[in-house]
Amino acid sequence: MGGMERQLLSIASGLLDRGHNVTIISLDESAARPFFESDPRIEFVGLSIGDSTIKATFTERYQRQKKVFNIFKHLKPDVAITFMTGSFWFSILPAKVLGIPVVLAERNGPSIYTRTKVRRMKQIIFTTMVLASAITVQFESYRRSYPFYLRNRIVTIPNKIPNFVGKNRKETRPFVFLFAGRLSNQKQINELVIAFIEFNKRYSNTLLKIYGEGEQKVNIEALIKNSSTENIIQLHPATKNIEEAFSGANVLIAPSLWEGFPNSVAEALAAGLPVGGFNDCEGVKDLVMSGSSGWLVHRSDPIASQVELLETIYLARDDIERYGKAARQSVLKYQGEEPNECWSQLLESLARN
Repeated sequence: MGGMERQLLSIASGLLDRGHNVTIISLDESAARPFFESDPRIEFVGLSIGDSTIKATFTERYQRQKKVFNIFKHLKPDVAITFMTGSFWFSILPAKVLGIPVVLAERNGPSIYTRTKVRRMKQIIFTTMVLASAITVQFESYRRSYPFYLRNRIVTIPNKIPNFVGKNRKETRPFVFLFAGRLSNQKQINELVIAFIEFNKRYSNTLLKIYGEGEQKVNIEALIKNSSTENIIQLHPATKNIEEAFSGANVLIAPSLWEGFPNSVAEALAAGLPVGGFNDCEGVKDLVMSGSSGWLVHRSDPIASQVELLETIYLARDDIERYGKAARQSVLKYQGEEPNECWSQLLESLARN
């Protein structure tokens, strides 16, 4: 549930529209369905082996590979697309044995290999990627962060984002900051809540709305309760109607440490909602034009820098309407059919070879 699922379903639907057949294999139970609405033509297969939220045992990994092998053998796909390295690793061996080309679809920016614990295995991970027939990234700027021996396999395909009507927004009372996304450490939402509590002491005419689910939800609920800030911080479940959330806000806050192609950021811009984030975050800095469609500040401290970001935005609130117009214009190139056409062309070229 989240941005990757929405893009997975969007890509699948685009391929179906171009005459391809699509089966989605996941780690879910066999009867599981996606959170977001999906094309009825998509076939879903759940591996039903192990718990997808925890690290798999050696036995579970072997069982997954074996089941994927049998699924591939039955389906006889022309190409397999694996979303991120987890699915790549349990799919690559069955695919290679059966002679099926494999696309590794990277959904995070390459800084994930330096900012997280996988940095200890970075070179091993990159070495395994040579087994992929193609590697897709979402921004061309990501290519140079991969080893030279992988760059000729890389194809840049951005996400497709929907069209939003969008309305010009003026200052509301209170001024509403919005966060929408997974509640995880990557998103720095705990730090945002602490920063907003401090910020609101100086600028009381403000409200923070949070939409999402994730492993940090319990901590966030405790922070809000213990600080008695339920009146200035609203925590909502993940929503299927993100446009409604946009309509009740003045600006989107995206404090992530890293991203791939942050859908909430792109969609907010498309809806005419300016975005605030940090200039060290891949994906956010690729989408937001500081001083035009939003604000990017330097991150020197997890909390103090977020207070600075909130203040920078609030003090520029008279320019929200101008920023909103620029925001809509900035993402027009992602709202056509070009991304889906690129996917189709890539898969057809691999199938022919």
